[in-house]
Amino acid sequence: MLMALPPPSIVLLMGADIWLDDGRIAGARTSQAVALRGPRIVAVGPVAQLVKRYPKASKVELKGGTLLPAFTEGHAHVGGLGTSKLEVDLSGTKDAKEAADRVLAWSTAHANGWLKGRGWDQNRWPGKSFPAASQLDAVSGNRPAFLVRVDGHAAWVNSAALRLAGISATTPDPKGGRILRGEKDDPSGILVDSAVDLVSKLIPMPTESERREQLLEGLRELRNEGFAAVSDMGVSLEELAAYRALALEGALPIRVFAYLGHDPKLLLQELKHPRSKATSFFQVQGVKFYMDGALGSRGARLNQPYSDEKTTSGLWVTEPGIVERDAITTTKAGYQPAIHAIGDAANRKALDILAAAQKSSPGAMPPRVEHAQIVDPADASRFGKLGIIASVQPVHCTSDHAWTPARLGPARVHEAFPWRTFLKGGAVLAFGSDAPVEGPNPYISLAAAETREDPEGDPPGGFLPDQKLTRTEALRAYTLGNARALGRQDMGSIKKGAVADLLWVQAPILALSPAELRRLRPGRMWVNGAEVSFSNTPSAH
Repeated sequence: MLMALPPPSIVLLMGADIWLDDGRIAGARTSQAVALRGPRIVAVGPVAQLVKRYPKASKVELKGGTLLPAFTEGHAHVGGLGTSKLEVDLSGTKDAKEAADRVLAWSTAHANGWLKGRGWDQNRWPGKSFPAASQLDAVSGNRPAFLVRVDGHAAWVNSAALRLAGISATTPDPKGGRILRGEKDDPSGILVDSAVDLVSKLIPMPTESERREQLLEGLRELRNEGFAAVSDMGVSLEELAAYRALALEGALPIRVFAYLGHDPKLLLQELKHPRSKATSFFQVQGVKFYMDGALGSRGARLNQPYSDEKTTSGLWVTEPGIVERDAITTTKAGYQPAIHAIGDAANRKALDILAAAQKSSPGAMPPRVEHAQIVDPADASRFGKLGIIASVQPVHCTSDHAWTPARLGPARVHEAFPWRTFLKGGAVLAFGSDAPVEGPNPYISLAAAETREDPEGDPPGGFLPDQKLTRTEALRAYTLGNARALGRQDMGSIKKGAVADLLWVQAPILALSPAELRRLRPGRMWVNGAEVSFSNTPSAH
């Protein structure tokens, strides 16, 4: 389906409070209107003034609510989001048996091929123990099963998959990964970080048409939540080709800023071309690097061993020297390095690397740290001093609060999710969801940033409540903050000359309670000046 074209004449949007943010002062202003001509905003001002200036304009009466810049999803995996709709959904399972039962139901309805799924989290199960291959064997038979943990940094596989991959008691842990083991060192069925690749590389690649549909499905879901743009983190060579084909056809429903996966061949191919400065529907923005794994699977790299597993401090998924070399190359080529760093050791090293990259190319785009989840206070203050973007996902805090203290222990738990510290140090916050790790619903993320409580109200008063944000700060991080993270002056705000990417919600967004905010849905939306329709069902997360 081709992208809708904006109307050729002036369109006046009026009747709603207008969210205006100049980077210093933000708020919802009454009695204002916005004039659109084609893909751009041409004026913002008092209703009577704009009606007089544009007497022939088409008028859209919004009947209250709030008109916002459409959100930008600051960190997602679009192909993974689309694929998650086509596999076993294991999110919300209460134990390994329920997860296995869902696999059995799926296998009954889909008779051939691998059994694939995503979303399980052993930290939400009784005992918080990782599941075993034998529990999958009982429902999968000889069909290989590959089930990705909610954070994407571990996989639960069955014996058939282990046999296909040749993984046995004598198989060594790969660099940057772990094969969890049981008695006699037999593989348990859990693979962490780079060990996941031992099995995933055997799964048949999607066809060109399947990959195209996965991307479109993910983009449509984001649009249905009120996003007009997304930073897609870790795009493969095949996804890049599909995106470019869709862009040529005018078929992308929202804007895509692609961060290439850390593949030397892909970097060699792409970084020789100048980065596009125009705000279009598709552009290669930078490169996504991995420093470490995830906290939930104990792959996040910590300065000291895990409090609940003293034998490990986590993993370097990629050798720091390699990340530094390629981050400098990326910066010199005019692109933006974005480094995944969750543990405090990984964040410290990421900051060191990005400082070196900036020194190599004065005046380069501000680099990014993705997640910035566990950060020593001394390092948290470096983000603002160095001009490094803190790209964070508030819903991770409310999903992980129950078990984060066990991983870190009482002496370190204060390092978790230090959003207020980032802002105090002058850093730019950019919000995302890490979909499909979490649901992309931005209203749930906004409430998470404000309360640091999950939707059930736990923990009462919020997890480390001194790090809460105001609603204004949270809205800025989803709009102007993400625009700054992308180096785009014409996105993320409602002002003359900005792209006409606008979202209307049917409520005064500053007046809603957190519970009401979580239930909020987008009312109307304009992308590049054209009104778009919402389709399918909203995110259930």
